Amino acid sequence: MVVVIGVLGDGEAELIFSGNERDEREALEWLKEKLENCNLIITWYGSGFDIPFLLTRAVLHGVDLSKLAEIPMLDLYQWAKANLILNSYKMTSVARFLGIDEETGDFAGADVLTLFKLWERGESKASDMIVQHCKEDLHVLKRVHERLKPAIVRSSSAPGLGPLEEE
Repeated sequence: MVVVIGVLGDGEAELIFSGNERDEREALEWLKEKLENCNLIITWYGSGFDIPFLLTRAVLHGVDLSKLAEIPMLDLYQWAKANLILNSYKMTSVARFLGIDEETGDFAGADVLTLFKLWERGESKASDMIVQHCKEDLHVLKRVHERLKPAIVRSSSAPGLGPLEEE
């Protein structure tokens, strides 16, 4: 099940938490609306997990997220793996390599399931912790993109996009 969906454009991060299948459907509909004016999706391993997972859940709920598959995507994980030689390609590792020391919270994405189970058992603050973690991830992703953008613009190996022009 989708637990949190988040988007970050030029403004503040927007996130929506879903605690059950009804909320999940509403979150997917919310994402559908957010995609209306989107011309590029930037992710970290989105092509390998997030996008297929969201599409799978959308099919289950009868939500038309076909636009998600049509919008050009820049998967920074794929770009970093193809163009950089690093010990680790975790987003936090690449961020650290780039000198981005932004606070990423006290837990990792792998802890979300545990926090969700705590939330289901009545620990209301667990959902806040999940949302905060995802919000921090979005901000780190944006900063990583800003640092890598000059190299991406000069390269022709941005997955699915070819050479990018300056925005």
